[in-house]
Amino acid sequence: MKGLLLRRRKLGLGSCRGIRDASTTGLNFVRNDTMKEEDFNGVDYVFRWGCTSNVPVKNVINKASAIHLIGDKTRFRKLLRNDQPELIPKTFFSMDEILAEEEQGPLIIRPKHHAQGKHVYLVRTPQELAEAVQRCGEGWYASEYVDKAQEFRVFVSQGRAVWVAEKTPGDPDAVAWNVAKGGRFDNVRWDDWPLKVVRYAIEAFNYSDLDFGGVDVMVGKDGKVYIIEINSAPSQTSPYRQSCTAKAFDYICNNGKGHIPLRGGRGGYKKFIHPAIHEGAELV
Repeated sequence: MKGLLLRRRKLGLGSCRGIRDASTTGLNFVRNDTMKEEDFNGVDYVFRWGCTSNVPVKNVINKASAIHLIGDKTRFRKLLRNDQPELIPKTFFSMDEILAEEEQGPLIIRPKHHAQGKHVYLVRTPQELAEAVQRCGEGWYASEYVDKAQEFRVFVSQGRAVWVAEKTPGDPDAVAWNVAKGGRFDNVRWDDWPLKVVRYAIEAFNYSDLDFGGVDVMVGKDGKVYIIEINSAPSQTSPYRQSCTAKAFDYICNNGKGHIPLRGGRGGYKKFIHPAIHEGAELV
């Protein structure tokens, strides 16, 4: 089976190139604004890399509706708050909800669409809150401020973890630990995976209806774990991460895109890891 990565202009060139080069099934990539009908000749699976364009292929990996859902950060937060509130920091969607709190600590205010650590406002006073809400516009949301000790990205495909990377920020005191603004991702060895972080990432991912995605997870200095967001085109700057992602995508090309349930009982990382990455991973 043959697969094709479909990306947007200025999004994922290096990532898609690295995944293509590591693939064993002949994965290729094309830009959605330059794609031609012949690009899809013989293609069995199209992997949408943060792109929602229509394609002439039946098997599409990452439905447009799922990409739109996690792209609307406010909407996805509401879904998690309704169904799994323990996965996220305490979150508010209106001034009335905030003002109803007896104790009002620092808050993070963000617009419903954001990326790369932009448009994040730490507020401590009513005036700062009002100014941040005005900047963010309709659909903003607020989270209680979490003093972070660690932050991870967990790449999930088919409900299983493919790789885990820890963020080392350029500025540990920054509110948003964004690698685009300095810092780095460090690969985490399987037997060092923070299992609660991985479990929370997979639980949140399963609410997204995505086939793959990068889940950002933070750990507070109090040890509590929280989901930040999910990215449908997570950066793949490491050859190791590119190789792992290629294996997961090759697995879909060879076996189909069905959800792989977690292994029951104990098992450490083997309970969560994708079978394309570790031969000892069980499918049920």
